[in-house]
Amino acid sequence: MASVQKAHPENVPGPLFVDTTCIDCGTCFHLGPEIFREEHDSSVVGRQPRDLGEWSEAKRAILSCPTHSIGIREPAAGFTAAPADLPLLIAGEVYYCGYTSRDSYGATSYLIRRPAGNVLVDSPRFTGPLVRELEALGGVAYMFLSHQDDVADHRDFARHFGCQRIIHRDDLRSGTADCELVLSGATPLALADDLKVIPTPGHTKGHLCLLYKEEFLFTGDHIFYDPGRGRLTASRGVCWYSWPEQIRSTEILTKETFRWIMPGHGGWGQFKKGESRDALELLLADMKGRP
Repeated sequence: MASVQKAHPENVPGPLFVDTTCIDCGTCFHLGPEIFREEHDSSVVGRQPRDLGEWSEAKRAILSCPTHSIGIREPAAGFTAAPADLPLLIAGEVYYCGYTSRDSYGATSYLIRRPAGNVLVDSPRFTGPLVRELEALGGVAYMFLSHQDDVADHRDFARHFGCQRIIHRDDLRSGTADCELVLSGATPLALADDLKVIPTPGHTKGHLCLLYKEEFLFTGDHIFYDPGRGRLTASRGVCWYSWPEQIRSTEILTKETFRWIMPGHGGWGQFKKGESRDALELLLADMKGRP
């Protein structure tokens, strides 16, 4: 639980606070962009919630914070009445899971609900409230692990749901050696009519993206979305394997059609029909300009 005694001094006065155990993962920023802000490599409360909707955002942030660094000083009527609604329906059959894990530095996990079997994209924290909600939504048939960093509690989910875990051979580590579906090579693969795996080495050697229905592109740590500018971005600073490879695998994505980008960190974004290719070309020009 968050500690009032450790509350960050830059929080604005009021019941909601962030304490100094925050690791600045950014989870709260995209859940409550009007409430939370960054201050000296930490999240802080920049404005107290004003209505039921914003209290719901705050509650989702509290439940999703990987370090349990967000809390309430005293009971607040808005907080008590606000629903958390996790997993949160984003669009179509795609949900934001919340409940991020410190082991994945607060990485985002998503659920794809589909008749042929639900897919959990990367691993959230294995916790009772989330597990019960996933059960109510039909369970988990497959667990797509985009890369070695965001696997968190994958074994707990596999044991509980009996799901098959998907990972690339080049990102196998001792903690993922028992994954059921191990892919190899650099060729895109259709897992089903509505699911396509696209190898995207760069951030790590075995990084994978997942395309659902040519509508949702799950990008792990390969590329991200900047909501402030409404454009795609990539991080040179956290490219652990090869920046040239990351550029080349981003070029491969220009062949794909999608309207939603669902990254592993930060918020998700939506493009109008046909805009995703232009967004990727703009990103590539930026990436090629960096040493």
